[in-house]
Amino acid sequence: MKEDRFDSLLRKELKRETEHIGVSDFLKTRIDMEITARQEESTMKKRSHFKKYIAAAACICLLVPAGIFAGGTAVSYVSTTNIADYKTSTDWNDLDSMEKKVGIETDAVESFSNGYRYTELNTDAFNALDEDGNKIFKVKELGVIYKNASGKELNCSIHAADERMADDRAADLTAEYDGITVEFFQSTYKFVPADYQATAEDKNLEAAGNYYISYGNDKVEVRESSSVQWEKDGVSYMIQGFDTDVSPQEMLAMAGEMIQK
Repeated sequence: MKEDRFDSLLRKELKRETEHIGVSDFLKTRIDMEITARQEESTMKKRSHFKKYIAAAACICLLVPAGIFAGGTAVSYVSTTNIADYKTSTDWNDLDSMEKKVGIETDAVESFSNGYRYTELNTDAFNALDEDGNKIFKVKELGVIYKNASGKELNCSIHAADERMADDRAADLTAEYDGITVEFFQSTYKFVPADYQATAEDKNLEAAGNYYISYGNDKVEVRESSSVQWEKDGVSYMIQGFDTDVSPQEMLAMAGEMIQK
């Protein structure tokens, strides 16, 4: 697919604007994937795989909230390209102001007992789309990026809970902390070029569940996503990572540390 001049300029400008603040590769990937999604949107709106395309693209952007395939009106989520929605900081003291920007109070922690420690705070916003790709509402989100000594990364996304974004998937594991249920999910993501043609195996795996194809990558990559999610005091949380070194039980325990903060 040929990138038009506007999208090319937008991609360059966004990256130029973020270079001086040391934005993470994670956020740069998020910007790239949103631009790719926007390019495809006009031609894919009427195709049956549109909602899976957008959902998977949003998921690689990290910080997709709970409910990739929600049971309500919203079927997919995609990051906005409004630069005003983005803010990043490496100073933990900025947490309060960034919470106010998003409109929530959170249980975010600086570090976990397993060695993961925050490296970046960020704010973002994403649009909820219906089956035809039309925007139906917008959600603001706070993100915290954590890394351990070996450089492995986990991302925590936090936003106001909304029943329109309820997740209808069945959890692989659950745990309870102070009366709050935490759900663990394991999924496979196949990142592919925009012109990739899904194979029969792809289609069978998608039909079986927990297997998603994300268009817009420069090559074919298969990665395993691990995540936990929960709600507390009207706020929705998700901790997620690709190809992590954290066991399901350990990730559930990380959620417990935030809940019992």
